[in-house]
Amino acid sequence: MSDIHIASCVAYALPERAPDIERAIKGTGLAEVPLRDERGRLVILIEAASSARVLEAMDAIRALEGVLAIHLAYQHAESESEMQEAP
Repeated sequence: MSDIHIASCVAYALPERAPDIERAIKGTGLAEVPLRDERGRLVILIEAASSARVLEAMDAIRALEGVLAIHLAYQHAESESEMQEAP
């Protein structure tokens, strides 16, 4: 079984572009955006097969027009079998 990497990030965007950035992130399937505020901050959750894929997703988000910065807040890796076990 392979590992699943879960990461949370905070992205800073131009406030007027934040809704478009959120739609772009969701539309590409790169990540989830559970929170966005009026100042252009977005909380982003990334689930990927490797830490390299997490970084690729972050780079793709960083490249979106209007994104000023993206910072990794947390990353955790766990095997798929551990994720499927009941608590």
